[in-house]
Amino acid sequence: MTQDESQAAGPTPECVVCPLCTGIAALRQVRPETVEHLLKAGAELFAAFRSLIDPPDSGEGGRPGGIQRIDIG
Repeated sequence: MTQDESQAAGPTPECVVCPLCTGIAALRQVRPETVEHLLKAGAELFAAFRSLIDPPDSGEGGRPGGIQRIDIG
């Protein structure tokens, strides 16, 4: 079969083995509202992880890392 004949036969079937192709095929069947919801949820999850990693702002001029020196004596 030549390239012209394969194009005339219609679109080629997608790969069903690799996870990337399977994910793309699944996204083609999903409603746009679902994709929008998943993107918003992913952004919220990213913001939650970022808040865990970023140090808190201390407006009191405290020591970095939230460490407070306590003198005993």
